[in-house]
Amino acid sequence: MELFFSREIAAGARELDRQESGHCIKVLRHREGDMIHIVDGSGGLYRCRITKADAGATAFEVEEKIEGYGSHPYRLTMAVAPPKNIDRFEWFCEKATEIGVDEIVPIVGDYSERKVFKGDRCERIIISAAKQSHKGAIPSLGALTPVRGFLTRDFGADTHKYICYCSDVDGAQKIHIRQALATAGDTNDFVVMIGPEGDFSRDEIALALENGWQLISLGDSRLRIETAALTAVAAVYLSR
Repeated sequence: MELFFSREIAAGARELDRQESGHCIKVLRHREGDMIHIVDGSGGLYRCRITKADAGATAFEVEEKIEGYGSHPYRLTMAVAPPKNIDRFEWFCEKATEIGVDEIVPIVGDYSERKVFKGDRCERIIISAAKQSHKGAIPSLGALTPVRGFLTRDFGADTHKYICYCSDVDGAQKIHIRQALATAGDTNDFVVMIGPEGDFSRDEIALALENGWQLISLGDSRLRIETAALTAVAAVYLSR
């Protein structure tokens, strides 16, 4: 079952945009009367019948709506410093979407090599990955955010805030992500931060500890940014 995407369908729109229409009619050869399935990006799946097969603006009528399509039993925000090679971050966005993530926030810290981030291509990759993996909800992609600003962001009181750090910090406990997730209880709201190639600075870690973040480890292997980030996504996915 192929999926199409229309963020406006929930507000009453009954036409696919030009890109989705072209894929529907020119590539997949759908015709008037065919049944298609459309996701709204917020968890809804719509079973629709084509009323006008137009490669520029395919019209349809909704016959059924299914809530929570392809959902997961947790909320996960990943704050990740994009590496110098942006292809690696795009790969992470695609794979994290396939597994299950709700928000991806690119961050820039003291040791970041990449100081600029343009999200248009990543957004297209995320939408495509959500459709391919049958997700009704499409992860949001935030703007490039300073690490210090994200560390002091106001999360809910029940949110588990984890920050991955390679080194030890005197007076602070660092635990493996498996242990952190095993002791999280019934609360399923998680935030995980992954730093840049040079990791987080000592000042950034000090600020994290002041704001209630838990230092975590992903194991003994030295991982690239995108590998570490995807490992964290998979750990949450497999633990809930």
